Amino acid sequence: MWNFIVNWFKERNERKKFIDEFNNAAKIAFIHGETNILLKASVSTGNSEYKHTFSKWMAGGFRIVAESGNLLTREDVLNIGSIIIGNPTIVRKMIVMGWDTLEIHPSGVNKGLQWKLNQTLYLE
Repeated sequence: MWNFIVNWFKERNERKKFIDEFNNAAKIAFIHGETNILLKASVSTGNSEYKHTFSKWMAGGFRIVAESGNLLTREDVLNIGSIIIGNPTIVRKMIVMGWDTLEIHPSGVNKGLQWKLNQTLYLE
């Protein structure tokens, strides 16, 4: 029982660290003018149709939202998604950490685009 509790907290810490690293890199890129859009990642419920063996219950979504700067167009959202989905190492890491859905939303919009993470690995 103790190992289960320790592992549960370790998994939560790994997910938080992954999100924090993404957000810090996004801030630095925005501050240095490498991008005109400040992105912010967080956890969401995800898409229940995308669940897989490692999915976290009610926390399977990895959401990226444009916080400020230029507004994201649909093409921008597709490009960001393609960059992430196009990296099998990142996708595998996200799957192992319990995410099943990648969501990208333009600023001020509740609906964005979604990708099913474990399906993207078969496209290589």
